[in-house]
Amino acid sequence: MNEKRDINIVIANIIKTGVFVSSFFIITGIILSFIQGADGVLTVEKYTFNEMLRGLVSFNYYSYLMFGIFLLILTPVLRILGLLYVYIEEKDYKFVRICILVLVILIVSLLLGVTHS
Repeated sequence: MNEKRDINIVIANIIKTGVFVSSFFIITGIILSFIQGADGVLTVEKYTFNEMLRGLVSFNYYSYLMFGIFLLILTPVLRILGLLYVYIEEKDYKFVRICILVLVILIVSLLLGVTHS
């Protein structure tokens, strides 16, 4: 039972860290938008991952907002990967299969959601 608590603490820490780090980037992006005098309208545009990373270096507010959202989306994926690791270590193959199924569903839904026209 003690191991189960440790697993829950690790998973809770993954989620907390993901939320705090993503919140930091989103809040930084909001502050930068005020400093840079953004017009208050965010448009969804074609924006590659490399452009986002370059924007972080140049303190582009939009890049900080997008990176924060990216990290927030990545947090549950990291949770599932953490659980997958734990279940493999425990040799609990029923839950390993469930984690793999959830990962496949997440990956497919993310790939289907990414469209550029």
